[in-house]
Amino acid sequence: MFDELEKIYYFMKRDIISFSTYKTNMLILVLTALFGALSFAYLGSNATMQSVLQMYNMNLTTYLLIGLAFSTYLNQSLTLIQKTINPWALEEVLVSPTGLTTFIVGSSIWSFIWSTGVVVIYLAVGVFIFGVTLSVNILGTVIVLALGIGTFIGFSMIGAGILILIKQGDPVTALITIATSLFGNVLFPPQVMPPQLQAISYVVPQYYFFTCIRLMLTGWTIQMILPDLLILTLMCAIIVPLGYTIYALCLKTARKNGTLSWF
Repeated sequence: MFDELEKIYYFMKRDIISFSTYKTNMLILVLTALFGALSFAYLGSNATMQSVLQMYNMNLTTYLLIGLAFSTYLNQSLTLIQKTINPWALEEVLVSPTGLTTFIVGSSIWSFIWSTGVVVIYLAVGVFIFGVTLSVNILGTVIVLALGIGTFIGFSMIGAGILILIKQGDPVTALITIATSLFGNVLFPPQVMPPQLQAISYVVPQYYFFTCIRLMLTGWTIQMILPDLLILTLMCAIIVPLGYTIYALCLKTARKNGTLSWF
């Protein structure tokens, strides 16, 4: 157990050292987050959406900032595994005494530390510049965040597994990204769409994640979101093991065929 934790630590240290060498890129990413938050906050402060006020009891600025801030975690999760399968890293690691789970966890920690910084920027802009009022249920937020990240890592494993086999093009990531934008309750409530399109929202985990995370940051209790939280939990419980199984199977197939590093 200690050996695996030590490996995870060194994977994280590797990523931090690598990331910190690109200082210009770091500055660009921080400025992008800052100005992105400002742009959408100004949009929200100068527009109204009656459905947001009715369903969530919050203004559009709060709705947009929370949605955009926490989409950072999901975007990071969705591309997490794909970032680890470059041919100069994956094969070398997997022929070493390092388990697949250790490799995935160790390669992901720094990404989520950075994403947390981006979320803080978004929420700070909302609170200190636009007067957004937050009342955070810490336990509920952590639970919802863990379920959302876990679900999207599951999707990432499916996408990465397919990418290992087909080498170019990732249909899973593309479809999930589209579904998040249109049906995920990020930029607008799906209830404003026609009933046929609304129905799609209720079968994707993004809808339940963004619904729950907004309410956990604006004073609701876990009991009040329990139906949506249970659905998100069920989806996570299905997608994570499914994704792991598909990823491991695709790795095994590529190793057997000798095509693991064909990118």
